[in-house]
Amino acid sequence: MKKKIKYILLFLILIIGIGSVLTAKYVFPYAIIQPPRISENITPADLKLNSTDISIITKDSIEIKGYWIKNDLVPKKAIMLFVHGVGGCKEHFLNLSKNLTKIGIESILIDSRAHGESGGKYCTYGYKEKKDISNVIDFVKEKNDSIPIGIWGNSMGGAIAIQALEFDTRIKFGIIESTFTSLNQIVYDYQKSYIYGIGVKFLCNIALKEAGKIANFNPDFVSPVTSVKQIKQPVLIVHGEKDEKIKFEYGKLLFSNLKSDNKKFIAIKNGGHFDLSEKGGDNYKKTITNFLIEHSK
Repeated sequence: MKKKIKYILLFLILIIGIGSVLTAKYVFPYAIIQPPRISENITPADLKLNSTDISIITKDSIEIKGYWIKNDLVPKKAIMLFVHGVGGCKEHFLNLSKNLTKIGIESILIDSRAHGESGGKYCTYGYKEKKDISNVIDFVKEKNDSIPIGIWGNSMGGAIAIQALEFDTRIKFGIIESTFTSLNQIVYDYQKSYIYGIGVKFLCNIALKEAGKIANFNPDFVSPVTSVKQIKQPVLIVHGEKDEKIKFEYGKLLFSNLKSDNKKFIAIKNGGHFDLSEKGGDNYKKTITNFLIEHSK
């Protein structure tokens, strides 16, 4: 009887193992590169913002949709390019853009590829998106070649922003919030969170390898912690000490590896992944505003 139970257990373990590998190969990759698409039911006009709809075709023929939020102040100090997180959309930044108009900063809000109203089937966490950002900058420069351009990204958007800062030095400064050090690490972290803290690295490796094949990119090259070692532009990094999605330590690691001589780190006490402004309060807002004013010249 004991021998029979042993064989049954071995059979079950084998089935579970095979099932796990098949899931990692054929299901998990799409969970990584095909986030849900959302678009908020709000427009710049609802906030009484002066805006223009923009549409930019990338080098690989993906249409990137967005808004150019303008202001009437003269002279205009800078243009801030906003990059949302995974599963996010451009509308998430409308209120923030409205606040920036008050200090003479215009905004470009875009839906990243495979998000919102933009084209593309798969997202690549910065591998291709950094080039999309460069195409957006080409578009802006055609309209106004002299105004400084900054970039502000949170979560996945922060990772994209870091890679864009390295890739295109026409971006003069950046604000990076709550982002990860490498795609390999954050996929592993998320996998652990879904299986009650149990990490299975080889399954993550299988999933990422297949995701790379499907979306035609190399996940190993999505490494913000490597990119920051080449960035010389001024950068402000913000991370919540209680971030439930991306470890606070990753923010500190990015900051310590950042090459720029003009860098600043804000640790938000009790801050989570989505409430930095609320938990950061006046000090957060003042630091952000001073950073923008200093580098919008």
